[in-house]
Amino acid sequence: MKNNGFTLPFILFIALITILIVTGSASIFKTQIQYEKQLQNYYLASAELNLALLVAKDDSMLANQLNIEYGSSIIKCQSTDDTLSSFNCNITLENGYTLTKTTNP
Repeated sequence: MKNNGFTLPFILFIALITILIVTGSASIFKTQIQYEKQLQNYYLASAELNLALLVAKDDSMLANQLNIEYGSSIIKCQSTDDTLSSFNCNITLENGYTLTKTTNP
């Protein structure tokens, strides 16, 4: 095989393209993982809020203000009207994620 001046630049170009593809894929994967964690936190907080309000409703603990600990989460709710049909709630998960949601028990 003859050596020529084209082989080294071609190899370097292929190596650069490969490095760019690997770096881009890693970045996309990292972003996807962050989005999945955000979705998991949202659905976990929403589910725990709904379960805590259901337990409070069954135990006849509904009041204008609720401070509930459900599992390792802290839930604080404030009624938006006198009939206790709608609540503005803040839920803080163990990992620090906070969700503010208006809900109807």
